Amino acid sequence: MHLCKAYYAWDNMDFEDAYEHLRKVNLNQVEFMEVKNDIKFNLKALGNIINSKSVNLKNCYILASLINNSIRRSEEFKYDDAIARLYRSFELIAQIELTKYNIKSSDIDVSVLKQNNVSDEFIMDLEKTREDGKIRIGLEKDFLLLNELGNDLGKYYVDNESKIKNLTRKRNNSILAHGLDSLTQNDFDEFLDIVLNLSYSLDKDMKKFIKQTKFAKFDLKLK
Repeated sequence: MHLCKAYYAWDNMDFEDAYEHLRKVNLNQVEFMEVKNDIKFNLKALGNIINSKSVNLKNCYILASLINNSIRRSEEFKYDDAIARLYRSFELIAQIELTKYNIKSSDIDVSVLKQNNVSDEFIMDLEKTREDGKIRIGLEKDFLLLNELGNDLGKYYVDNESKIKNLTRKRNNSILAHGLDSLTQNDFDEFLDIVLNLSYSLDKDMKKFIKQTKFAKFDLKLK
């Protein structure tokens, strides 16, 4: 029961509840032997999300969890749902990278941009969006700002802007976003490829994080 509750909570991004339940699973029980190592990896990942003092490490594990969450949705043929999660992953990658410059996309500090030699033209463009005293930017501006900062993730976005905008346009027209269209496995695969490429550039250990946040699975044995 603890095992079921742990993965249910994790699937809903309730990391603390997932961690508490998974800690209570007795891995010495014979039934868990085939997934024992995978559960240990999962427990380590959740532990880092809950307890790590490194904000970057915590955020990277959350990103990896979100990517795996989207993959599980695609395996259930829920591509609109899967791409909605990929879109958030895409956005989160930029937000994590911006934190390395002490920049929050939900509240841009112009003085920090000037310290990092962001062009006056770009800053003036951001100022036009200021509301309630704050500048808030979304996915596209996040990556364009990274490009202004001379960051490789921003450069990747600019170099692949046409392809990325086509995919995000499809997401925006999805039934789970702003439209009525249904997305396909091909749409998901193309989007996943971009998100993975960016995530691997974000952190050298991202493949490890994705492996450790992949849910343990039992092999079905039919008599």
